[in-house]
Amino acid sequence: MKIPTTLLLIYFCISCQQVTETYDMVIEDVTIIDAKNSILLPNQTIYIRQDRILKITPSKGNSGIIADTTINGKGKYVLPGFWDMHVHTCWKDSLDKTVFPIFLQYGITGIRDLGGSLEILNTFKNCAKVRAHLYPNLFGAGPILDGEKPIHPAFSISVTTNNFRIVLDSLRSQKVDFLKVYSLLPSSVLDSISAYSKEKKIDFAGHISEYITPEMAAVRGQKSFEHLNKLEELLDDSDRLNNFFGIADEHGSWLCPTLVIYQRKYEMANGEFFYHSLFEDLDKDLKLEWEYLKEGSTPKIGDEIKESTLRYHKQKQLVKAFYDHQIPLLIGTDFAGMQFVYPGYSYHEELKLMEEIGIPPFEILKMATWNPAVFLGISESFGTIEANKIADLVLFSENPVESIENTLSIDMVIKSGKIADKTFAKN
Repeated sequence: MKIPTTLLLIYFCISCQQVTETYDMVIEDVTIIDAKNSILLPNQTIYIRQDRILKITPSKGNSGIIADTTINGKGKYVLPGFWDMHVHTCWKDSLDKTVFPIFLQYGITGIRDLGGSLEILNTFKNCAKVRAHLYPNLFGAGPILDGEKPIHPAFSISVTTNNFRIVLDSLRSQKVDFLKVYSLLPSSVLDSISAYSKEKKIDFAGHISEYITPEMAAVRGQKSFEHLNKLEELLDDSDRLNNFFGIADEHGSWLCPTLVIYQRKYEMANGEFFYHSLFEDLDKDLKLEWEYLKEGSTPKIGDEIKESTLRYHKQKQLVKAFYDHQIPLLIGTDFAGMQFVYPGYSYHEELKLMEEIGIPPFEILKMATWNPAVFLGISESFGTIEANKIADLVLFSENPVESIENTLSIDMVIKSGKIADKTFAKN
């Protein structure tokens, strides 16, 4: 019996249309938050193979799709993973087992370590190459560069005009991602570091030295100012502050304000110590340090409390001024650099503080996702949800654009294309 040629053609066309596509993970019918462009993209399906996003399409009954894991994203929202851009995790080689899972539970898939052991830093990086889904993406400076008598000698190197090239060549040969400068570096040494940084094309960031002005730090090319040290003096002179913003913009300066540490200092001045349920999960050395601080603390009284309140108000005012003048901001917490600042959870406190000073949620989410990718020079792989980018994703049950507190409504974290954990901290 002969089959008509027309029927054969129809069968052939149908067969072609039903080619099966296979993926490791598919997230269906989810709303993508594009913080870079401040828009919501509803009803999208994200296709993931290995650690990459292969494509994104509108959700219209995707037939012929086979995935090892299919996630129903209906009513949920998704962002790229967050970056905590100021932490200290490289001072103990067991912290990857205790702290890194907490970061991931709170949606933090990338961290920037601002000073610690270079050996531990490189060990963590090597482990991350093998088990990417268990480790945040990690950028680090290794040891802190400080003056002849470093403030933190255990994790610092004393740098002078005589030894700077030997020190910096050594760090660079061991693959540090940037140089961390600190508070007691003389002006002449900073000149040398600045010249070296430009020559070797390696960034330097950190504290503004006590021996120079913020303006001088910006002109020298310090890429980011960590905390508000030395910057607070600008608030007392509006002309100088506005002039500084022009200099900072010209030289590409960034600010990582870590407002949460100033909140903690304000609380401690009033005899308050913030205990979170995460306290029991922390490294024992951290818990001992924090308890020791509490036991030795004396609450301020009278005018001291008024002064503390005024200073905290001014610190928040200063960060808002940076935002208003379009100096790019990064979200960081100074975990392990400041007592009672918790891994993961305090990042969301920082986000909330940004909202409290008047920054819109879309802009805050941009600071948490897109800005780090631009700052670190990795925007081709991170910072937005697009085809060919790394599948580091956070799903939320509530919309963070409506209220930044909804960043705590984490439903799932995906790291390098795999579900990081099925149980997430909620408070």
